Amino acid sequence: MARGAESEEERAAREATDWLIFLEDEPDDAALRARFARWLSAHPANRAAWTESARAYDLIGPASAQDGAAVRVFEARDVADSVAPLPSRRAMALRRLPAYGAACALAACLALVAVPRLTLWWQADYATGTGQERSVRLADGTDVALGPGSAIAVQYSGGVRRVRLLKGRAFFEVTHDGAHPFVVEAHGVRTTDLGTGFEVAFGEGSTDIAVAHGAVQAEGGAAPPVSERLGAGQWARIGWSGGVQRGEATESEIAAWRRGQLIVSDRPVSEVVDQFRPYFSGIIILANARFAARHVTGVYDLRDPVGALGALAQAHEGMMVRRVTPWLVVISSR
Repeated sequence: MARGAESEEERAAREATDWLIFLEDEPDDAALRARFARWLSAHPANRAAWTESARAYDLIGPASAQDGAAVRVFEARDVADSVAPLPSRRAMALRRLPAYGAACALAACLALVAVPRLTLWWQADYATGTGQERSVRLADGTDVALGPGSAIAVQYSGGVRRVRLLKGRAFFEVTHDGAHPFVVEAHGVRTTDLGTGFEVAFGEGSTDIAVAHGAVQAEGGAAPPVSERLGAGQWARIGWSGGVQRGEATESEIAAWRRGQLIVSDRPVSEVVDQFRPYFSGIIILANARFAARHVTGVYDLRDPVGALGALAQAHEGMMVRRVTPWLVVISSR
């Protein structure tokens, strides 16, 4: 299961920061630039976030130069055939910045996502912070386990028990009531309880559903809409731009985060790193695009995100994890 959900603006801001680092790390990689061009045109929020991230980096360029930071000058024409503006003065190589320069750069980028995050939290009835899990019992007796960095809004009215997953992931142990359906909504996907214990999570461009016991009916997504009935041990990943993936898992694998475990089967490193971000009180930078795309399988300890990421990097030659400050971790080439 993939990463917790964000607003489009928050997602785009995070990804724009990643693209700045990827392009700084490998400026001559034509394939990387082509992927950047596709990302930029995939959603209007991407171009807006790219422009704002470039401006933020611009503002701190002179200060970082005074600190003696290693920098590389980019011209706009050098990336994706001038499809977007880069910092007009310099883009900082964060993997080589001293701690102070890195702190300034990341603080500027973090500010870009703060307002959307606060807006989302105001909508929530229940929410969790970094590394925090929470158990909630709703009015009908349904138990909800919220993962770190997650939020839900609850509305029981009109004969329907409705919960909106605003961010992150949640596991529902539903008190069944045939006269009052229990529905979880997440980015246009409706999951209706049929007597169930199930998880709903936001993934990387998808709504992810997994059933521990019982059954659910999942409907929605991009046109043509998906309609999937899932039973015990089944999961579905419903893409926001279309498509659906299905698979099977044991009950112990579903929502394993409740036991402090991340169980991964043939998933990209970028997705694995995303899973650790809600558990780390700071910023994790994945500064190598090729490593980000590799697929891995394993079991990782969510309670020690830095140690787990270190083990992940050590398993791949040439990669390393550095804790630059207590709140900044960079995964990069040696």
